[in-house]
Amino acid sequence: MIEFIKNKNLAIYYYPMMALIYSASLCSLDLIHPGLYSALLLIFIMGSMLWQLISYLKLQQSLPKLSTEDIVMSAYFLYAVLSGAWCISFGMPPKVYLGELVTTAGPMAFYYVGRTLTLNGDADGIMHHKLSGRGRFYRNFILSVLLLGILGLILYILAPQFYLDYLFRLEYISKADVPTMRVRMLSVIGSTLMGYLSVMAMLASMYFLIKSEGKKGKLLIVANLFLAFMSNQRAAMVAAILALIYLNYLIFFTFELIPKNKLAIELGAFALALAGLVFFFRGAFMKVYYRLVSLPGAIGQRSDQWVGAANNMVNIWLGNGLGANGHRAGEYTKHMIADGGLAKLYCEMGIVGTSLFIFLMLLTLKKGFRQLSNCATELGIIVLTLIMAIGSNMLSFAMATPIFYLCIGIIAKAATEAETQNEAQYVNPLSGKAIFPYPAAKSPQEARKA
Repeated sequence: MIEFIKNKNLAIYYYPMMALIYSASLCSLDLIHPGLYSALLLIFIMGSMLWQLISYLKLQQSLPKLSTEDIVMSAYFLYAVLSGAWCISFGMPPKVYLGELVTTAGPMAFYYVGRTLTLNGDADGIMHHKLSGRGRFYRNFILSVLLLGILGLILYILAPQFYLDYLFRLEYISKADVPTMRVRMLSVIGSTLMGYLSVMAMLASMYFLIKSEGKKGKLLIVANLFLAFMSNQRAAMVAAILALIYLNYLIFFTFELIPKNKLAIELGAFALALAGLVFFFRGAFMKVYYRLVSLPGAIGQRSDQWVGAANNMVNIWLGNGLGANGHRAGEYTKHMIADGGLAKLYCEMGIVGTSLFIFLMLLTLKKGFRQLSNCATELGIIVLTLIMAIGSNMLSFAMATPIFYLCIGIIAKAATEAETQNEAQYVNPLSGKAIFPYPAAKSPQEARKA
């Protein structure tokens, strides 16, 4: 166990362990409560990472080299943690802050997991035994989502009474009957999380598709697309469509992994599938259609809630404090933000914390686009998470937030490795010193000619 922790493998198995915890909770919520076990798991992961840092400092006798993203991420994390002081001083019970600390601030530790993962390789597919750290994390993530999806489909079809009681107790449904349950596929994590994780699994599958040059990963993308639509969540369905557009643009135009003539075949197959859905399953098609067209109205309704919360902030600069506008604060405030992760972030973190978050996102996106060939998956996950967070509190779920911050860490590491490699290319072989000012040169010889 000690070697397991010291090798930083625990975080790679976070999603499989969480999927098993949620699945096991079907047996007894009294014995296995997913929220409690996820909190313990996150604390354990953070403890193992702290152990790693202490071990590193003992060996190196100095701090590791920090990038700008490391500094900004650490500042944002510390700010979120410290905001509990004014959250409580403004009248919120400590339990509100502590609950949010686990689900919102705790998963930020996965940024540092992303900074430690190996990134290269993975051309041989998802089940290859020599995957990089990034490849293993994505493989485990995809398999976990598929496990939750298959379990959800079985329970959706069979609809046993103990499952209906389980969903009712967790307040996923308002009435413990089959028609209410079958409005959405909930699995054991709820439709919001099921939809979000399915979209992210589509993008994680895209990673293997790109690495294998278009040969592997297609069925995984289709399976997760199906799960995203089965969740019947508007944000998830829109994000799944955007993910498909992004994927096709990359593989057909940016990276040219697949001949463009096959795009016409794909579009034709999609049109036939859509026509078949309309003809044979018109009710299901209209259900999805009405959900999608109602999206602008839903955003308009929620915006009143966002504006009301923003206009009643206790301190516009510091914010209300972590958790002050979340679900846990519902019985203590009139301005809870039930759906709107970005609005919630602003109200809780204020101008200072929100500025740190925006700066971190801009840095990440800038460096991610520079490393598009290596970070296409991570960019997709970050951008689509931010889009979905407009209308859902995606940045406050212990099952959703880790992969978001992990991708930020991966981009930071990819950028650092690229900068290190570039610096090595501009070193004078005689003096050992860097050659400036020729950052665009591809070799020391070209630098001298320039």
